[in-house]
Amino acid sequence: MSKSEAIVTQTEVRKNSPERTVRKSENMKAMEREAARIRWLLAINPNTPPPVLDQLANDEATVLLERIAENPKTHHYTLARLANHADQQVRAAVAENANSSIKTIWRLARDTSVDVRLRVAESYYVPVTVLRVLATDENPYVQQRAQKTITRIVEEVNTLRRA
Repeated sequence: MSKSEAIVTQTEVRKNSPERTVRKSENMKAMEREAARIRWLLAINPNTPPPVLDQLANDEATVLLERIAENPKTHHYTLARLANHADQQVRAAVAENANSSIKTIWRLARDTSVDVRLRVAESYYVPVTVLRVLATDENPYVQQRAQKTITRIVEEVNTLRRA
């Protein structure tokens, strides 16, 4: 074996060594963690553009999707997509976003999850007509919360009229 062949063989052994494979794996994990951290920071940043949030909404992490649903820059069509998500916490987060369309709000007001309907009933952005429907909900907690929100809105309107 010539000297150059021996060097090539040693290099190939080093390339395929278990230590190198472990380091490569650790580097990949570190890069994945950093990418997840960047996605998180984009999701919670109120200055992230709506198209970026829409793209991030394709992620599978429900905690990330909740933050996207809460973001004030999230577009109504992204919120409509998230309102159909399997996780009730994601759907509940959509209920509290001012950009949610009335169609999305109505869908959430009829959600099978009590928690989602409760979040709709306590939202500041829900029309009174939706709250009136929720005030007759089968769940007493949803009923009470919807009534409380209606009372709060009426009191705020009366305060503004007197001012």
